Amino acid sequence: MTREILLDGPPDLRRIYATAALKRGGRQNRLPEVRAERRGVRVDPNNLARYAHACGFTFGGRLPLPYPHLLGFPLQMVVMSRRDFPLPLVGAVHVENSITVDRPLSLADSLDVAVRAERLRPHPKGRQVDLVTEVGAAGEVAWRGVSTYLARGAGHPDAEVSEPAPLNPLEGVATGPTWRFGADTGRMFAGISGDWNPIHVHALLARPLGFPTAIAHGMYSYSRCVAALAPRLPESEVTSRVWFRKPVRLPSTLRLRTAFGEHRTLSVLEGASGELEHAVVEHTW
Repeated sequence: MTREILLDGPPDLRRIYATAALKRGGRQNRLPEVRAERRGVRVDPNNLARYAHACGFTFGGRLPLPYPHLLGFPLQMVVMSRRDFPLPLVGAVHVENSITVDRPLSLADSLDVAVRAERLRPHPKGRQVDLVTEVGAAGEVAWRGVSTYLARGAGHPDAEVSEPAPLNPLEGVATGPTWRFGADTGRMFAGISGDWNPIHVHALLARPLGFPTAIAHGMYSYSRCVAALAPRLPESEVTSRVWFRKPVRLPSTLRLRTAFGEHRTLSVLEGASGELEHAVVEHTW
């Protein structure tokens, strides 16, 4: 039976990360049957404005397609930091994300946000799990996100892994914007998103977790891509999917290339000279 964890306000993510640093993850092979939830959430217009400015969205009454992830992320951390959660929180890598928007949400909406964990399964480099976030208004779910996290460990070479389509099937590949992600990018986005995972904050904190430098938040890189494509995308009945391929080491210079098809876009975020593929982003509607 699923147990509800109802929160009156946003959890303290810095405290969660500090506590989670001592937790290695359980040995069990099942997920806790819990759902973390907040009701009547109001979006902070100042935070939304900072997010829009940082990522390149137009600030207005509508929430940008990826923004509700920021509302669900603290609840994801509540679920993943539990003692009975089978994977460690610190060091977990965001490898894939899928968002479906049935109808756009706005600043005026009173939102209900709920998160649960699903599909604990093997991965060639360890184990992975889906954190499902649903955001609704007026009793109706309008936005659904599935965040897939990988905890490195004993690998399973035969495990199935989701793979994006190659860029070449779509015609007219266009080179889009080029961006510079500075050394402070992780700290900047952490201040907006609340995601203070040490791998994003400073090289000295990232190295013990296997990264030679701090790395950019996957949701920041992805949001930059979605913002660049936003004029070509519908506001509702759209699915946006991203596969995070290689971490973006900070600092880095990146470029976006996109192919356009009927009711579909397919993009690659790569190093400025094309030497590294960092993310593949697909939109369908």
